[in-house]
Amino acid sequence: MNNKRKKIYADDRLTAKERLKTVIRLEKPDRVPISLMLYHFAPIHAKVKMSEYMSRPKVYMDVMRKLWKELGPWDIYYNINPVSRLTYSYVMMMRALWPGIELKENEMAQTDEIEYMLPEDYDHILNANPILSDLKFRLEMLPRFCKEAEGKNKFKLIASLARDLLFQMIFWRIDFNWWQKQGAVVQIGHQAEMPFDTFSQARNVINFSMDLFQRPDKIGMASTRLAKNFANCAVMAATLTGVPLIQCYLHRSSNSFISPQQFEKLAFPGLEIIVNRIIEAGMTPILHCDGDWLKNFKIMKRLPPKKIIIQLDGLTDIFLAKKEIGDHMCIFGDVPAAKLVTGTSNEVDEYCHRLIEDVGKDGGFILAGGCEIPPNAPFENLQVMVNSVRKYGYYTNQEVTI
Repeated sequence: MNNKRKKIYADDRLTAKERLKTVIRLEKPDRVPISLMLYHFAPIHAKVKMSEYMSRPKVYMDVMRKLWKELGPWDIYYNINPVSRLTYSYVMMMRALWPGIELKENEMAQTDEIEYMLPEDYDHILNANPILSDLKFRLEMLPRFCKEAEGKNKFKLIASLARDLLFQMIFWRIDFNWWQKQGAVVQIGHQAEMPFDTFSQARNVINFSMDLFQRPDKIGMASTRLAKNFANCAVMAATLTGVPLIQCYLHRSSNSFISPQQFEKLAFPGLEIIVNRIIEAGMTPILHCDGDWLKNFKIMKRLPPKKIIIQLDGLTDIFLAKKEIGDHMCIFGDVPAAKLVTGTSNEVDEYCHRLIEDVGKDGGFILAGGCEIPPNAPFENLQVMVNSVRKYGYYTNQEVTI
C-alpha cells in the first residue's frame, strides 16, 4: 500500500495528514482526529526505567512502538523526545532535573525554576544587534542554569549544541519515518518557549510579577525584539525536519498569570510577529496555551483565521472556547487529566462524546488531553478515549475536501 494514502481506520476516507489539514482550515473532515501526548505515560506502562527511556533513543522508540500496537492506532504522533538535556534546556529554558542524574532512575523529569536572568538583561537585549537576537539570548542564558553548558564559552557551547541538534535531527528522521509508514502524521517540526514566557521563567514567577509593574515597557520591547529571530529559527528547523508544524509554548501568557491588558500590550506584539512569520512560510503555528485564556480570545482574533491550532488545558473552558474562538482557530483538547485518572471508563466515554458533539461540531477540532496524558491514568481509560473517535467521531453525509 502507498504509505502516503494509508488510512488509520478502515472506514476513513482521508489520511491522517489530510484530516489534520482539513481541521486546521476549520472544515469538517471525515471524522474527528486524535492526538496523544504520551511521553511520561509510555515508559511507566511499558515498565521501562525512565532514565534509560530519556537517554537512549532506541529504548524510546521501542517503548512508543509497543504502545502504538497496544493502544493505537491514532492520528497524530505528539513527538516530545529530546536526545540530550542541552537541547531540552535550549527549548524550554529552565533548569532540567533528569532521572538517573539528579533524580532517581524511575522519577519523571522535573524543572527547577531559578532566577538566572537579571533586570539589566532586558537592556542588553534592547541595546544589542537584533540579528540572531533570540539565538544569542539563549546562548547567553544557557550557562547560567544548564549543567551541560556551564563553563563553556559561546564557541564551545555552539559546537556542543550543534552536535546535539544534529543527533536530534537524525533521530527524528528515523523516528518520523516509522510513524509516517503507520499512517500517522507527526505533530511537531520545531518547538520552543516563546520570548515573553521565557522571561517569566528566567526571572522566576515572583520577580517577573514585579517586573510587570516596575519595567513593563522593557518586557514588551525585549520580547518583540527577539520575536523575528525566534520565528526565523523555528521555520528553518521545521524545514530541516520536514514537518511544517511549529509548537509555540505559551506557559505564562494566560490570564492565570497576567491580565488581558498586559497580554495585549506586552505579550501579543511578539506573538503576532512569530505567528505571521510561520504562516507566511506556509507552516502551521500550534499555540500551546496553558492556563485560562478566555479573556485573551478577543485579542487573539487579530491573528490570521483558519491557519492556527490552539491547545487548551483544563483551566480554559473548552466549550466556551468553541463559542469564542472556534470560528477562528482549530481547537485542540481537552480530556482533563483528573478525568483520565479518577474517572470511570463510562465517564471518560461520555466526556469524549460530549467534546466530539459540541466542540467538534462543524469541524475544526482535534481530540486530545489537556497536555500530557497522566502517567497514572488507567490504560482502559485511554483505550476508551482512542476508541471514541471511531465510535462518535465520523461526520455523516459529509463531502470532504483534500
